Amino acid sequence: MNINFSRFDTLSSVLAGTTAALTIVISQPAIAKTPQEVANIAGPLTVQVNSSLGDGSGVIIAKNGKTYTVLTVNHVVEKSDIKYTVRTSKGKNYQATSVTRLQKAQTDPDLAVVKFESPEEYPVATIADSDTAVIGTQIYVYGYPATGGLFGADREPELSPGLVTSRPSNRPEAYNLRYQAVTWSGMSGGPVFDSEARVIGLHGQGEFGFAQTSSGEVAPIKTGFNAAVPINNFMLQLTAAGMNKSELKVDKTPAVQGPISIINPQDAQAYYFRGLSRLDQGDAWEAIADFNKALAAKPNYTPELYFNIGNAITLIGSSDTTRGSTAIQAYTRAIAANPGFADAYYNRALAHLENKEKPEAIADFQKAAELYKQGGRTSAYLDARKRIEQLQ
Repeated sequence: MNINFSRFDTLSSVLAGTTAALTIVISQPAIAKTPQEVANIAGPLTVQVNSSLGDGSGVIIAKNGKTYTVLTVNHVVEKSDIKYTVRTSKGKNYQATSVTRLQKAQTDPDLAVVKFESPEEYPVATIADSDTAVIGTQIYVYGYPATGGLFGADREPELSPGLVTSRPSNRPEAYNLRYQAVTWSGMSGGPVFDSEARVIGLHGQGEFGFAQTSSGEVAPIKTGFNAAVPINNFMLQLTAAGMNKSELKVDKTPAVQGPISIINPQDAQAYYFRGLSRLDQGDAWEAIADFNKALAAKPNYTPELYFNIGNAITLIGSSDTTRGSTAIQAYTRAIAANPGFADAYYNRALAHLENKEKPEAIADFQKAAELYKQGGRTSAYLDARKRIEQLQ
C-alpha cells in the first residue's frame, strides 16, 4: 500500500492488485481564525468616514461596477449639509457620492449607507447571522480610533477582541449587541466580526455606565462595555437602503468557535466572564459573587477583575452605605496590579467624590488625565480635565 499526502491535506490510499483507487479523505478539524487572520480580512474591508465634524469608520458591504457601498452608523454621517470622505485601506480618499440615512427617528436603528466610486479593487464583507452571537461569543471590533494624537486621515486601524456580555432586545437605536472590548472615539461605524471574520454588527456605543450616588444624583462611570447595532437590523432595512439581498455576501453557517459556557463555570475565566455578563445586565450582587469565585480560583487573575468589582459595588447604589470605601479598595487593587490603568484612577476619583474626599478625587482625576493624554485618548483626557476644573 502506497500512501501519499496531497497538497490539499487529503489522504489517498491506492490498493495494490485492484483496478480501482480508493481515496480516503480525512477531514481536518475546523478551527476559528486567529486574531491576525481576522485582522488580515478586516483591513481591506474597513474604511474611514471623515468630515469636518469628526471621524468615524465603516465597512464595504457591496460593489456594483465602480460603485462601492459602505455601511456605517448614522451618527457618523447625520448632518446633511456637510461633505463626507471615504478613505480606504490603500490610503485613497473618495468623496461620498450619496448618503442614505436609515435612522428616521430615535427609536430606529443607528444605521446609514454611504456610496463612493473607485477604479480600485476592494473586497466586500461577508455578513453572518447576528442572532447567533449569544452571550459568551468571541467578537472582534475593527476601526480607526482617534488616539495617539492622530485624527482624520492620519488614524491607524485597530483590532480589539472581546466577548458578548448581553443581548438586550429593546435598547435605544437598536444597540442590542453588547460586549466588553477596548474601543475609542473614531471606531464608531466600524464592523464587529465573529470568529470567522464575518460582520455581525456595527460598533457605535461604548465605555460609560451610570450609577446613582448617595445624594440621589446619577453619575457616569467607565465600564468598558460597548454596544453595536446587530447586522440583522440592517438586513431588515435593505429596501430603505435601496438594496437587495443578492448584492450582499451572506453566510449564515454557525461559527466554528462556540461561546464560553456560563451555565456551570469551572475556572477563573468562566466565573469572571459570567460576572461580566451579570454586571452588564445590572445584576451587581451576582456579579460580585462570581468575581470573588474567580479570585478564589486564581488570585490576581487580571487587574480588570478588581476594576469590575469596583464598578459592581458602585452600581449597587446608595442602599449600601459602605460602597464608597469598598469601591475605592477595589480600584486601588486594580491600580496596584496595573499602575497605568487610567479608567481605574478615573472611577476611584468618582468614589472619592462620593465620600466627599475632594483632594483625593482631584489627584486621581489628574493622574487619569495624564494617562489619557499619554495614550492619545483625547475625549477622555478633556473630560478628566473638565472635572478637575469643576473641583478647583
